[in-house]
Amino acid sequence: MQEKNKMEIDKVRKKELSDFAEFISIDYCASIPVLPEIIAEQGSISYSYGNYGNCFDGLLEYDGNFHIYLNVRNNLTPDNPRIRFSFAHELGHYFIDEHRNALVTGKSLHKSYNQYLRRNIVELEADLFASNLLMPKQSFLDDITNKKFSIDIINSLKNKYKVSFTACAIQFLNIGNHPIMIVYAENNQIKWKFFSEDFRYKRLKNDNIVPKDTVIGEYFNHNNIENTRKTEIVWAIDWFYYVKDEDIRKQFYEYCLPNQNSALSVIWED
Repeated sequence: MQEKNKMEIDKVRKKELSDFAEFISIDYCASIPVLPEIIAEQGSISYSYGNYGNCFDGLLEYDGNFHIYLNVRNNLTPDNPRIRFSFAHELGHYFIDEHRNALVTGKSLHKSYNQYLRRNIVELEADLFASNLLMPKQSFLDDITNKKFSIDIINSLKNKYKVSFTACAIQFLNIGNHPIMIVYAENNQIKWKFFSEDFRYKRLKNDNIVPKDTVIGEYFNHNNIENTRKTEIVWAIDWFYYVKDEDIRKQFYEYCLPNQNSALSVIWED
């Protein structure tokens, strides 16, 4: 997996953290959807919900005991996917030895927010832990085995695991059975991209600006929402930089999820 301007966790460490999170999920909770509250209680970690403005989404503090603060501003509820992911992320800081030991010795890890723009390896590790805590690998794989990929799979799984569309799509990209690419943009500017290791193309036509002849491009350039939130046909030449002559009219599919000045697209082929 690769994205624009983002650090990487090496493969050995990634497997170690993914397996560990799955173990904690099964050993402490053993239910789907996974309940972070139960895991915290099993680990003797106190937690509370409050409105902390724009300070953070979640925060783990140590003052002789560990406590997780979760920000429910804007009328968010504890079962909101964003809050659940923040809770799981903070649990990652607790269960990952290096993170927990840093807090015990008086170091401050972070104030957690905007998980998809991380540049700190500690935050990336906690995100990886959170994904695999809420979406345990074997359970996730069982749900997609022998199923042809479509956007309906992502929508079904996000509902089952009570996670966001983005978190579920990234988990599928990492461990799923079909290559996909995910592109996120704000105000027509690409902020990050992820792709499966076996995805056909790696480079976009432009790493900074959304390609105009795409569903997400139509959304930003012409405020066209008609083709969003449904699967549309696009072409390799519209999205990707180096396309062989025989692939110019190669058909891909795009699903664009808009949100005011931002949008996320999932791209794949048969």
